[in-house]
Amino acid sequence: MINAFKTALYKRGKPERLYFDNGANYTSKEILQACVRLDIRLSHAPIRDGAAKGKIERFFRGFRDRFLVMHTEFTSLEQLNTLTQEWIENHYNTQPHSGIHMKPLDRFNLDHHRIHYLTNDEFTEEVFFVEENRKVSNVNVFSINNHKFECPVDLRGKTIQVRFDRDQRHRFIVYFNDQRMGEAIPLNLYFNAQQKRPSPHPSPQGGHHD
Repeated sequence: MINAFKTALYKRGKPERLYFDNGANYTSKEILQACVRLDIRLSHAPIRDGAAKGKIERFFRGFRDRFLVMHTEFTSLEQLNTLTQEWIENHYNTQPHSGIHMKPLDRFNLDHHRIHYLTNDEFTEEVFFVEENRKVSNVNVFSINNHKFECPVDLRGKTIQVRFDRDQRHRFIVYFNDQRMGEAIPLNLYFNAQQKRPSPHPSPQGGHHD
């Protein structure tokens, strides 16, 4: 879900508000934290209220009736996703919609001047990482996922925020007071004992990205 959410924001820009179902995918830690960092208001449909989800249910019905009946022989989920994207971009978004009496893409472009697109870089990617708090020891070390890391700057005794991608747990980014401190360093007891770490100075890229 977080990958689909991220792809949508890169492609169509950052909305002011999101309206989601109450499923576990839509209430995940990554979704909630990303919305806070991007200043997106997050609302959920009332439980067991079908009318509150009428628009998306109508889309699903149209998707079944106009797309799935024509594509019954796909052989993989990847192929289905490719066909779905082509159908949405080249058919659904370019045909007049009965509810708005115009093409969805044309309606979207009416507000193009209000759309704020995300920059595609490593710092923006961190907006979508999950975040956990950790207490730094008096030797500037913290533990996460049963491994020990040293902070990139002197944060002894502080409570830090550690961001990471659940699917790529080899990089852990240290934040303190919503400021990016840098990438955590895998602990080498001998080498790290010889090093002196600078005092915390945030990198030019802050912890909040629009």
